[in-house]
Amino acid sequence: MFRNLRLVLPVLPVLSLGLLAASAPAAWADTTAAIQTAAVTSPKATIESLDQTLLATMKAGKAAGYPGRYKIIAPVIDKTFYFQRIAEISLGSEWGKLNAAQQQQFVKVLGEYTTATYAGRFDDYNSEQFAVTGVQQLRPGTMGVFTTFTMKNGRVHRFDYLLEQADGKDWKIINVVADGVSDLSLKRSEYTETIKSKGFPALIAHLQHEIQGYASGGKS
Repeated sequence: MFRNLRLVLPVLPVLSLGLLAASAPAAWADTTAAIQTAAVTSPKATIESLDQTLLATMKAGKAAGYPGRYKIIAPVIDKTFYFQRIAEISLGSEWGKLNAAQQQQFVKVLGEYTTATYAGRFDDYNSEQFAVTGVQQLRPGTMGVFTTFTMKNGRVHRFDYLLEQADGKDWKIINVVADGVSDLSLKRSEYTETIKSKGFPALIAHLQHEIQGYASGGKS
């Protein structure tokens, strides 16, 4: 199952958040359909939608295989993550150096990579539970949603989310901090270094290689 808290996740404290997705069994398909059609109108609803879908993905597990889990999680990842903003922040000043086609390609591949990561890592269920423990405005236009992930043995992991409104509408995730490890700060460090030293095509190739690794079961 969930073997590594580095989802796509450089360690920064949570207060640095400003830097800061083959068919599944029918039961889980029904659950996912309900989640996908539900209106997301608040930060808490966004995270609860993601958490419910992750549980459905885990419960589908190895019986569904990677393709089945990907099918469950992909629409909800697309709906709950703000990939345009994640792309802009993760590339920093390098973002403005890309042309429109390159920007669009990067946003697309980033979404596929995130979905592949969740489908590859959340592959089994053993009575784990998610819970939202708090919601807080961090600054105007930015909300934090704080959650726990409790395992069967009682161990509790913390997932904190930073959300912004996309086009002034739905609240979407721009960063995940897992047990104090910031996804977005890691992306910023890794991606800017790659694009500066090796170029944009190398960054895309790297992400596509990672995606293929999850699809082939080679990553854990």
